[in-house]
This record gives sequence, C-alpha cells and structure tokens, in this order.
Amino acid sequence: MMSITTPVSERAVGHPFSLINSAQPLLKTTGNNYSQELKSSQELKSLPTVDIEEPESDTRDEVRETQQKNLIGEGMTRTHTLHSLSASSASSEESGNLLQESFSNLHENFPTFGLDLRRETDGNPDVPVFDSILRRTMEPHLRKARLLREKARSRTKLEVHAAIASSVGVPYMRLRQGRPFLYDMHTHPLHEILAETLAVKDLSKLHEMGELRELMTPLLTRAGRAPFQEAYDTFVTSFCIPLLHSLAMSQNLFHTPGTKISYRYQAFPKIRIVRPGDASAGPQCDTSNGHSIGFLRFHVPLTAAMGTNALYTESHPGKENWHPLTTKSVGLGFLFDGARCLHFNMENTTCYTSVALDFLVAIYDDRIADDYVDGESLCSKSILEDQYSLSGYYDEAVIDLGSPSWQIVVKKHGDDILDPDSRVGFPFA
Repeated sequence: MMSITTPVSERAVGHPFSLINSAQPLLKTTGNNYSQELKSSQELKSLPTVDIEEPESDTRDEVRETQQKNLIGEGMTRTHTLHSLSASSASSEESGNLLQESFSNLHENFPTFGLDLRRETDGNPDVPVFDSILRRTMEPHLRKARLLREKARSRTKLEVHAAIASSVGVPYMRLRQGRPFLYDMHTHPLHEILAETLAVKDLSKLHEMGELRELMTPLLTRAGRAPFQEAYDTFVTSFCIPLLHSLAMSQNLFHTPGTKISYRYQAFPKIRIVRPGDASAGPQCDTSNGHSIGFLRFHVPLTAAMGTNALYTESHPGKENWHPLTTKSVGLGFLFDGARCLHFNMENTTCYTSVALDFLVAIYDDRIADDYVDGESLCSKSILEDQYSLSGYYDEAVIDLGSPSWQIVVKKHGDDILDPDSRVGFPFA
C-alpha cells in the first residue's frame, strides 16, 4: 500500500483549504429551477421538435441585431430540454424502445457541429453570443445529445419521468455545482512534464511541430509515458481527491465516524488537444458515453484556454446556458457535473492549440445499500458499475475518516500504475 501525503507547507495556492473562495465567482451559478418539468405521456405522444422559420438571408443581420438587443434586456433564452417519457405509462424497456425509435428518426449525417458554429459566427475566435439564431443552428445537434442522455437514463434504475435536473437517483447533488479551483503548478507541473514527454517547448504550438500522431508516440510505451502518468496520478491522489473530500466534509456527506471512504478515478486522463482548425463532433455528456451517474468531471487546462479553443458546458443539466471554461494561464482547473451536463468544443479558430486533461472521479461507500441513492448520499458500489468497470479504466484510493490526518490517501493497488485503457482515446484524444 502506498501512502501519499500533502505536506502542510504545500497548502498555499494548491491545497483545497485555500482555493475555493478566490476562484468561485468565475463559475457562479444560481439555485433557480433549471429544467422544464415533464408533461405527461397522455399529452405528448412523440418527442418534441422545434420549428423555427429561417429568415431571408438579406434580413439576417437585422434579425440578429434585434435578437441580440432582446437578449441584453431579457437574458439568454433557454433552449428546450428533452422530456417526453413517463414511467407511469411506460416501462423502462418501452421507454428505451421509444427513445431508440425516435433517435433513429433523426438525421443520421448531421454536418459537423464545429463547422456549423464556425459558419454561423464567421470564424470569430472570441466567445460567441448564444442568441436564438446560433441556438437554432445548434438545435439538431442538441436534440441528438439530449436523446442519447435520456437513452442512458432509461438503462438505469432512474425514474425516467423525472426531469433531467432532478436529484432522483443522483448522488451528492451539492458537489455537482460547477466550480473552478486553483492548484500549485510548481507542485504539480503537469504541463511541463507533458511537454518534456512529447519533446516540445510549448504545448500551445503543437500545431506547428509536425504530425500529432508522431508527436504523441512517446506515450505509447510504458517507459515513455511513466513520468507524465506518475505526475498525473500524484495530482489526483494528493490534490484532487483531498479537494473532493474537503468539499464533501463541508457539506456533511460523511455521516459515520471511522468510515473508510473510497474514491474511484480514471487511471489515465483524456488528453484533450484542440488545434487551430480542429472541430468537435457535437455536444455530449459522460453518461451517454457509458459512464456511471456517480462520476464528476475534472477539466484541467495545460495551456491558456480562451474563445473557441475552450471547453463549453452548461452550469446545470437542462439549463443550456453555455459558457466557456477559460483561463489565461496554467494553474486553474474546473470541476463540474459532466455526467449529466452537456459539454462541447467549438472549431478552434484561434491561433493556438489548447491542451487539457479531462478525467472522472467518484466517491462511494461500501456499506451503502445497492439500491439506495439520493441527492444527499454517496454512491453505492453497484451504482458505479458501468461498461468501463472491469477493464482497468479506473483506479481506486481510500481515505480513513478515523485517521487524524484525513488528507492521507492510500491507493488500493499500492505502487501499481495501470496501463491506459484504449477507450480513453489514448494517446490521440
């Protein structure tokens, strides 16, 4: 067993005790009702569609100007969230069949999401205004993403008649509010170690240094990726898990003294590289990709992230108030509900490559009943079982609440560093 501690002297910028208040305004969210409630299946026989009349091209600028003025006065218009099924009138199997049938009726070959947005914004590299015209362009892609999210919910024990923003069957709701965090880039120089691994000086200029596949080849061997993977594992176990643990303690999520709390985390991160000209396939959420509802997503930029090279997300599932996770320098990361919140990249029309690490972390307690999950509880172990659970995709660590130094994180597999699972997209994510 390997113990990893964070010395008291390192609690300055990078320790969770001191990082929340300084960065919190960056992603402030509200406690409003973020999602539409379901209409009964007697009222809705099919999935909702949005019919919007296309303005003539010669009046497009005028329409956009008028709508932008309206948005300034009224705030963003909320895009409809998909809710069309009721558990009171359809079994989970029937609901899944209906979703599958409805999904199959959608256009199979949407134009690439990033290219659509680029055309709509004329390639402007700045953060776009998500007015109703841009939202109309996004709607076919969003409809597909919502359907996939609902399809993922229909395969679980969740009540599909509940709104997507509901806490039914969703653990630790109070940890799911999007929040930024600061970490000490000198204690955790992930950007420098990855650059050294790839033999480049500046990650933001990867697009100028040749074929990406060739640049990433050092990560294909265990010896080549070892320095970076060890730095990543240390970052998760000595910073990210203590951060989550301190947040959970502040929310009184640990009810029994002396309990050992387990943390399941992604053994190798997704290295999100978005070069100038790279375009995203479209919005998605982690449950749609087969991950458990119990996971929270960490997004850690290793370069400056701005405008169209940043990751965009909604602050709460169903709200669709798209905003970028931006940073001017390394040392700022983000934690959000990627399991349920749709997120996406645009086409990168800036002059810089953005590089970020994306990875998942969940909290569970072995003693929780398998069929018990609510907004105030930790995960049961069975809730975390997903299509990646048996493949070495995840590693685990534990914190003993009875220990006087709760920040000590003990890995369950000792010193072992697991080889990356191919489904991470490694190393060409």
